[in-house]
Amino acid sequence: GGKALYPSTVLMNAIPAKVAGVPRVVMCSPTASGAIDPCLLVAADLAGVDEVYRVGGVQAIGALAYGTKQIPRADKIVGPGNMYVAAAKRAVYGTVDIDMIAGPSELLVIADESADPAHCA
Repeated sequence: GGKALYPSTVLMNAIPAKVAGVPRVVMCSPTASGAIDPCLLVAADLAGVDEVYRVGGVQAIGALAYGTKQIPRADKIVGPGNMYVAAAKRAVYGTVDIDMIAGPSELLVIADESADPAHCA
């Protein structure tokens, strides 16, 4: 949703919710252009997302935690975000359930001497 598009994140969050029997799965995604990227919408459709809202970041956390005129309150908020999203999730924990307070992602690249360092970086 934010600066990069990750349809895989939509699938990794929505499919387990559907398998677990969650009755209402919502996706929030920010949009600078006014339209959510079609790749994210296809992933949401394939994963069985019930509602999609054009809002992201801290605003989405607040909307889902407390509800708005357009966005009903959620029971649980899951998914990645930047440090501001992590802070917002920390702030609403107890009002609404969250998955976790995520920190920076960690990555390990395994390469041998034949690998191009620029590609590995």
